[in-house]
Amino acid sequence: MYEKNLLPQNYDPSASFLYKADYYVLSHHFKKKIRMKITEDLVKSLCSKASLRAVQSLNLSDKEINGSLDCTVLEQLANLSVLDISQNSITDIPESFSLQRLETLDCSFNNIKSLKFIQNFKNCTQLYLDGNDDIQLSDKVKAFRMNPSIHFVDEIRRATVENFKEKFEVMVKSKWEVLFAAKYAEGFSDDQFEHVLQEFYTSLTSDLLFKNITEETEWAILKDIASEIVEKAQDKSLFTESNMSRGTPRSARLNHKWLNRNDSGPSTPSTPESSGQKDLMRVKPLTPKSGTSTPASRPSLKRGRDSTPTSSPKGQPAKRARDTTQSTPTRRPTVFTSLKTTDEQKTARLPSVGDFDPAYFIRCHSTNNDPNDNQTKVWRCAFKPTNKDKSSRLLATCGGQNVCLIDCQTGIVMKRYKDSSKEEDFYALAWSTIPYKTGSKEGKINILAVAGNNGFIKLIHPSQFVMYATMEGHHDYISCLLFHPEEPTHLFSGSKDRKIILWDVGVPDFIDYTTNYKKLMVLNTAHTDALNLVFSTKSQMLIAGCEKSCYGWRFNNKKSVSRDPNFEFLIPSTMSDIESGDSDDVEVVDGLALLPNDYIAAKCNGSGHMVIWNLHDNLPVKVIKGTKTVEVKVSALLQYTRTSVDYINLGSTSGMLTAGDDKGSLFIYQMDAFTKKHKSSSDQILGYSTKLLWPDLDISSSKEKWMNYQIVMIL
Repeated sequence: MYEKNLLPQNYDPSASFLYKADYYVLSHHFKKKIRMKITEDLVKSLCSKASLRAVQSLNLSDKEINGSLDCTVLEQLANLSVLDISQNSITDIPESFSLQRLETLDCSFNNIKSLKFIQNFKNCTQLYLDGNDDIQLSDKVKAFRMNPSIHFVDEIRRATVENFKEKFEVMVKSKWEVLFAAKYAEGFSDDQFEHVLQEFYTSLTSDLLFKNITEETEWAILKDIASEIVEKAQDKSLFTESNMSRGTPRSARLNHKWLNRNDSGPSTPSTPESSGQKDLMRVKPLTPKSGTSTPASRPSLKRGRDSTPTSSPKGQPAKRARDTTQSTPTRRPTVFTSLKTTDEQKTARLPSVGDFDPAYFIRCHSTNNDPNDNQTKVWRCAFKPTNKDKSSRLLATCGGQNVCLIDCQTGIVMKRYKDSSKEEDFYALAWSTIPYKTGSKEGKINILAVAGNNGFIKLIHPSQFVMYATMEGHHDYISCLLFHPEEPTHLFSGSKDRKIILWDVGVPDFIDYTTNYKKLMVLNTAHTDALNLVFSTKSQMLIAGCEKSCYGWRFNNKKSVSRDPNFEFLIPSTMSDIESGDSDDVEVVDGLALLPNDYIAAKCNGSGHMVIWNLHDNLPVKVIKGTKTVEVKVSALLQYTRTSVDYINLGSTSGMLTAGDDKGSLFIYQMDAFTKKHKSSSDQILGYSTKLLWPDLDISSSKEKWMNYQIVMIL
């Protein structure tokens, strides 16, 4: 118990116990001052191994190791997976120390002050740090950022940190953007870092957005999010992902280096001559020349949503897969009516809509902001709702991991939401204007719903582009979203799982954006999946354009809506006998749009025309049980073009109908006059009002060449 060299020469063993205890404490104090050396013989003896390479687990706990950890011998343990150096007096672990196979590291109850060493342990999944007084809870949370392989730090799980960040990271970033970005636009020194971080974190703790955070761990995660944002703000890289330009914290501008570059690589970002200079270059529309870049010359734009990594080589778009698996119920496809067109049929030109010129070409959905990314697709776009006496100029777009809000008058990306999941690919979006009442205050707010490959519906509050709710209900990707035109909180969603779900999304709380949503009903889509949805208030019917045919559900009485469709609408085809009538395949109704007076425009994939038909005139008077087949009576055919690309959607507003094609052309039809005239049935062919061609880009003011931007603003 006692060390002889520490006992006085006149020591009397029969002395009091207190005297003995004093010398024990003295002995223990001196023992701690003696540095324990980690030798090869010590390691072998502790593990009973003949060689260092055979050691897989080493326990150096409570071995009186102090100061900086001596790693000379430890670095030779090539196969070590578990290392316990807890309950010592270690002050630091060298940053150069690395063990490639180490999975568990226990350095609890020491005097460690820095965690920089963990970056070298590439396979470490468990880290124990309790008992180190200088290691704060926020440092433990930061460890997950420093080493992506770590799953646990003491009792904290990586999943907990990531789920919290998914909910609050956009809010925190928006807070910096609004209150601090302009103030620290020029960056700041290392000496100012802690002051700036504390200033920012204090503003977060007093914000009502975070009033529901109660756990100490959650506050630590919030501080780590703030720390990461401040770090990026310091080196001016914060808004690289959002394409923010310095001095414009409230808008995500298109990065200059994307536009001002040559073929050899990125160029130095240009500096605007004045604060009012646009980031985008105007282009002169020219007639396309042979060999110029158009959408048709790019890789196929087909949506490879049915493919798996093994069925489609990396980088190659997958073709749309038909439902021909053994699990699919046997059902012979309906043969569509073959609608023949002849040269004798006269084509009447629809009224003119005036001249249009392309103004901006914007790429804001590319993966990791890669200017060479021509694979990421923009699937949907919709203008933000406004008052009837005021036109909207804010356009929401979705594609890849991103949802963008673009000011079409200036060509500026005002806001941008990026999903944390790399597997997400947003296919659908929909706006709604929801009335609210808070105390004596009443008003209306806009919300945006987005969904895609992961099968989740995410609700976004556009004021800060905050994702405030995630609704789970589908089991496969979601292709279409539609808010009920008379019930602003009711949302339809169509999915590959062959279901259409009607949700009540509720009204978000104005303090923390929480909301109570619920599933109202589930509709079946008859062995197919919905690609587009429209709702007719005149006929009180939901219409779904699907991979196989077109279906409708009556909503006259919401309490008795049938789960299975009431009608199957057979859209006449203008394809050849080989392509339609004599084939076992069916029409893919990949375009659907509702026009005034209950007219519907339907586009079938591969057909050279679009079909205009009146829903009210095609509904039978007698109501029967089950699904009734209705052969649609055509009101008119619209001149279009045959395409080799799937899923080209239609757009309609103010009596105009628009459709693109696989060559970059845009067909515009002025339908206002037609829909005012009642035509129940006709085989008349109507020519488009105008056709906008994909232009060459005249870059006479710049030596660098840029092209193939995905969103085209037409003025």
